[in-house]
Amino acid sequence: MNPLWSQIARELSPYVPGEQPRIANLVKLNTNESPFGPSPRALEAMRCAAADTLRLYPDPEATELREALADHHGVKREQVFVGNGSDEVLAHAFVALLKQPKPLLFPDVTYSFFPVWGNCSAWPARPCRWTAGCASGSKIIGARQGRS
Repeated sequence: MNPLWSQIARELSPYVPGEQPRIANLVKLNTNESPFGPSPRALEAMRCAAADTLRLYPDPEATELREALADHHGVKREQVFVGNGSDEVLAHAFVALLKQPKPLLFPDVTYSFFPVWGNCSAWPARPCRWTAGCASGSKIIGARQGRS
């Protein structure tokens, strides 16, 4: 292993994808595939947007996108956060909101990358067994606050 890598990087376990069968006409929902393909309207919008400006670095604040999303949802542009995919958004949310002295608790039937972000951010993250009695999440919230 490269001696320049951090201790956190050295302790990471590589992602192991689930089974990826190669069967004709199989749609794998676990990889966000769709049986429908892209919308013709989306393809046309991409063709129209594929102009000479694609050679330029994009707006780092995604101003137009944030304005459109804000208008659509009736909020201010400053209330809209965008990122390069859900993993980046989650990483920023974890660092900004969840770095606390107590462990991060999350349901065991959730996104498998939650413990990775916890470990990368150097604070404990542990799954909690999700049961019908936890439907509101109140037990997990209570456990985080030191209550049962």
